Amino acid sequence: MKTTVYAVALIMTLTVSGCFSLSWAHNRRHVRKVIDSIVQLHQDIDKVIFGLDPNPSE
Repeated sequence: MKTTVYAVALIMTLTVSGCFSLSWAHNRRHVRKVIDSIVQLHQDIDKVIFGLDPNPSE
């Protein structure tokens, strides 16, 4: 019973609250956007806090 409730909660979270679908190509675009945002955040922190310019070798 507990496993079923967790499975239903997971399915509801992925389908109702977000834009995730059964299309992997569609979901991959969302995941890629999140990864790109994290990389940009990291570069902004390096620039603002540490005064580092973007390093092309990273």
